[in-house]
This record gives sequence, structure tokens and C-alpha cells, in this order.
Amino acid sequence: MIKDMMKKVDMIKTIQLAEAKAWLALKESQVKNGKLNSTTRDLKERWMTLKGLMGSLDIESDVELEESKIALGIMLDNFRISVF
Repeated sequence: MIKDMMKKVDMIKTIQLAEAKAWLALKESQVKNGKLNSTTRDLKERWMTLKGLMGSLDIESDVELEESKIALGIMLDNFRISVF
């Protein structure tokens, strides 16, 4: 029973990490290539697929992961540039 719980925790952490990495790759591509670039669109589709999987499994994003923090930083930097 404990083994099963550990497997579920590992699965959740793996999915969260994959989502965070996909989100970071998307944000970096948006900055580097623009939102309409085909690579950016492919990365967005990959990220949205992972988000859909997470939603169906009732898994929240882990904003404490380093990749999530970097992606948030990119978003904030772009926001500051566009607003100020």
C-alpha cells in the first residue's frame, strides 16, 4: 500500500516537472521567436496537452519548481516591459 502511494507521488512529481519544463520552453520561445512562430505554437500545444492531463488527474502545477519560477520571471519581465 505504501509502495502504491509512493508510485503515485512519483507520477505526480514527474508530470508536474514535465509541465513546468514545457511551460518554460514555451515562454522562452515566445520571447525569442514570437507568439506566431511554428515552434512556439508546437510548444504551446505540448504544454496545453500536459495541462489537460493534469486537470483530468486533478493535479496542480508546482510553482516551487525552478522551471516554474524562471517561467514566471519571464512573464513578469515581459509584463514590466509592455506596461512601463
